Amino acid sequence: MERLKYISILLIILLNSSCKGQIQEQSQSEGNNVLITANEKVEIYDYGAGDVVTKGLIDKEGNIWFTTSKEGVFKYNGKTFKNITTKDGLCSNNVWSVIEDNNGVLWFATAKGLCSFDGNDFKNILLPKVDTEDVSPITGLPSRETETVSTIIQDNKGEFWLGTDASGAYHYDGNKFTSFLKFEGRIQPSDSVYNNCITSILEDRNGNIWFTSMTHGGINRYDGKSMTHFTTEDGLLGDMIKPSFEDNRGNIWFGSIQNLEGGINIFDGVSFKSLTKKDGLCDSNVACFYEDETGRIWIGTGDGVCSYDGRTFTEFSNQGESFGDIRFIIKDNADNMWFGGRYGSLYRYDGKELKNFTQTKRIK
Repeated sequence: MERLKYISILLIILLNSSCKGQIQEQSQSEGNNVLITANEKVEIYDYGAGDVVTKGLIDKEGNIWFTTSKEGVFKYNGKTFKNITTKDGLCSNNVWSVIEDNNGVLWFATAKGLCSFDGNDFKNILLPKVDTEDVSPITGLPSRETETVSTIIQDNKGEFWLGTDASGAYHYDGNKFTSFLKFEGRIQPSDSVYNNCITSILEDRNGNIWFTSMTHGGINRYDGKSMTHFTTEDGLLGDMIKPSFEDNRGNIWFGSIQNLEGGINIFDGVSFKSLTKKDGLCDSNVACFYEDETGRIWIGTGDGVCSYDGRTFTEFSNQGESFGDIRFIIKDNADNMWFGGRYGSLYRYDGKELKNFTQTKRIK
């Protein structure tokens, strides 16, 4: 995938069977590395591959929160962006996910543990320290210790489940952490420790909690009493799984990040069905899902965005080139779709025009 070059402003056309995109123009001052948008100026920032807009959330008031891997959080009120960082009390500028709980409190999954925000104050909740004597009962090997929370959900009981980038998952009831899946996945040959990175957690309509692992841990389902482990022997394309999503029919979608044999697995309650590039999927590394009001599933991948109507895939592209490495897709209260991903990319699609906010989100 060719890296998107933000120094030249993108003129983007949506290639879709149902509608044609309108071109939206922005201007750039000639030779000065300054972007001019709506009579305002912002210095062009040279985003790299490690600059990721990781997640998006629409809160109960209609504000949109975008988490990033290096720039903290951006809050968008429909008109302007506000960048919130450690200078404002955020626990870390490395933020992987965000949810809003039943009381309207925001919870950020960060490199420094959980970070809650009640609208006024930030509160840091650190992960528990690992007991040095805590080892796998099967292998006798320990798990890697980490501070990083990679994903978080609130279940139907109002309690939290969070994944880490190395130590499996935790259940958090507001007072106590309970560890899960610490000793799953492939043991690291360099130092003989477990390193289970949980990339998504999902509660399905039956109350089961699903965990996906990026470090060869496959998929686990917790019914409140016991875990059921799913691997390639159960029909998975691979054991490195990133996103999970439940559609409006109760099917659960999983995205694999394998480069060779990756794609999508769909669980119908009994068995897994797979969709790959052979079926028209735009890329084998699947990062996120979104279902629109028509039932069409939108898929963000390492090499673009495509949608699936149950029969065929349709690519969503940038003038015939790859749309980029997209990590989340959401829709706001005005029916705009938002896409974000690597190289700091952030786009809004209103059904006609695709607007690039990658640089303009940094206007103060």
